[in-house]
Amino acid sequence: MQISITDGVDLILIPTQQFKTNRIVVSFMTELADVRSLSIRTLLSNLLETSSSDFPTQSKTALELSKMYGAGFGTTVNRHGNIHMINFVFNCIDDKFLENPVGLVDAGFTFLKKMILNPLAEDGEFDQETFLRQKQNLIAYVNSIRDNKQSYASLKLQEGYFNEATQKSPVFGSAEELEKLTSKDVYDAYLEMIKNDRIQILVSGDIDENLAAERSKDFNFAGRKPGYFDLNYAQPLKKTVSENVEKQKLNQSKLDLGYRLDVPYRSKLHYAALIFNGLFGGSPLSKLFVNVREKESLAYYASSSFDPYRQFLMVQTGIQSANKEHVIQLIADQLKTLAIGDFEDVLVENVKSSLINNFESRLDNQMTAVNRAQNDILTGTYVSNEDWIRNVLSVSKAEIMEVASKVKLQNIYFLDGANNC
Repeated sequence: MQISITDGVDLILIPTQQFKTNRIVVSFMTELADVRSLSIRTLLSNLLETSSSDFPTQSKTALELSKMYGAGFGTTVNRHGNIHMINFVFNCIDDKFLENPVGLVDAGFTFLKKMILNPLAEDGEFDQETFLRQKQNLIAYVNSIRDNKQSYASLKLQEGYFNEATQKSPVFGSAEELEKLTSKDVYDAYLEMIKNDRIQILVSGDIDENLAAERSKDFNFAGRKPGYFDLNYAQPLKKTVSENVEKQKLNQSKLDLGYRLDVPYRSKLHYAALIFNGLFGGSPLSKLFVNVREKESLAYYASSSFDPYRQFLMVQTGIQSANKEHVIQLIADQLKTLAIGDFEDVLVENVKSSLINNFESRLDNQMTAVNRAQNDILTGTYVSNEDWIRNVLSVSKAEIMEVASKVKLQNIYFLDGANNC
């Protein structure tokens, strides 16, 4: 159920008695502007998660949560195609499981209001000591990614694949941009977020709908431009394949490939794309896993993943440097077998069963219901659990072949460890 609180601010109610907890999520959404804004919003989410004027330290924030029977609170940042989100997530036990109910959902709204609307700031700036600590923590995290070579390679692939700076960049921004930020910069961005971001307040659990509506109004968010953004980022197809090579001292080289797959989220071929990815490299049953990793023993790992919001298919492998060209050709061969239909029906059925089992297991997570409800609103579509399973089961071999034929290699990133050990 969706209720408009004011222009550009909506309450989404997700009533359920499945869980012993209630969850409140406040999401701030805006179109991506530049890499600087990615860096600012990530740092801002960290600042608002760890302190406020009411609870100026992490220990005081934790103490307040402990008073609410160990309630949980955190922030996340997400990028869905063109949209950047900062999410404030509060989770508490349902009052009916307490011997003496205390109104934890009501208390949760009060807590969120203090954390979001009463930051630890004065005279147009965040508290300097807290700001510098969180800034350095985030910079250290960003820099540490270089030590995780698999993650590093995937980020370098995306940097070479995408045209737009905001898509090239990791969702958390860059250490270079973070270094430049001042407390005032981030506070100004905070004011902009509160004033102009489109907001969803999502409440899941065995909830009093009237209470949720009234407490959502208590945030007193001003009206802003209504409606929602187009989630999908569609990059034009490049005429030539680009390649980036970097040498480091490694025991294992990393070969990552980026493809354009023109199947937007929840479009006609969306479910066929899910199955295609499972067949290609997204499961232990896949062509990449069975043929490249197991049968040929050419990769320490070989997998694929698909981001439908950006129509971006990525293959990640860990290989010996001398096998690079052989692996590239073998990956191309696996893709071709899918495009021409050279795969068994039983394999398709097994991948479908695996997808459905994973889907059903996620239904035990309350945040899954919240995320799906949010996507329903953002895309203007609704897919029930039964519809999702039915859509997967109805995918045909011809549709999988059609998806495979749409896959176009655009970029190769090779982290070469040869002769550097």
